[in-house]
Amino acid sequence: MDIIGFFTSPIMLDILVKLLVATVLSLIIGLERELIHKPAGIKTHMLICMSSTLVMALGIHLFDRFPNSIDPSRLPAQILAGIGFVGAGTIIRDGFSVKGITTAASLLLITCIGLTIGAGFYEAALIATLFAFLTLSLTTPLQQLLHKNKKVILFTITAKSTPDAIGNVNALFESKNASVLNIRQIRDDVSQYTLLKFLVKLNNPKEKESLIQKVCELDNVKEVYTSKKTYHNDEQD
Repeated sequence: MDIIGFFTSPIMLDILVKLLVATVLSLIIGLERELIHKPAGIKTHMLICMSSTLVMALGIHLFDRFPNSIDPSRLPAQILAGIGFVGAGTIIRDGFSVKGITTAASLLLITCIGLTIGAGFYEAALIATLFAFLTLSLTTPLQQLLHKNKKVILFTITAKSTPDAIGNVNALFESKNASVLNIRQIRDDVSQYTLLKFLVKLNNPKEKESLIQKVCELDNVKEVYTSKKTYHNDEQD
């Protein structure tokens, strides 16, 4: 067997170029995720992109060898279904909020980019990588600009353990046009009180003091904490 001829064959050079392109393009997307400390970073994006590139190249290769018995789209379809399990592992639910959806979407995108590279459609893969990188890196400053006049406050509320405890507080925030970003409840089986944590975004930061007072006046609310102050409801035990 001609070893030099094997490594310089058209098939070998083709898959080498495809995997090299997959490595470089996935590195760009993975680097952006790694820099902001997301669970799926450089290694994950590179491995997924190389895997999808290899699967697509394998599907085309098998179709070339067995054109009458192989459907080249079956293998890519399976990897697209399988990437959902990987993406689900990056999604974390914290109270009523969900984190990691953007990273899961980037994994799906890098899979599609890998399939595109495997099919030899380098132009589309390059443009998709460029657009994805710009989307992931530039939209964060834009989001911060849109919300710069809004203030996010963590309310820690001690209230009696009643079925409507969360509902009453949430209804108050909604009536004051405050957006509830996250809710967490910590139950105390020993005492009759429960700890409620509301992450709230105020459209007008000047309304903070009045909103705290309104929460403290609610029935069954004992204490309201913010980052710096504690407010007591003297009517409670």
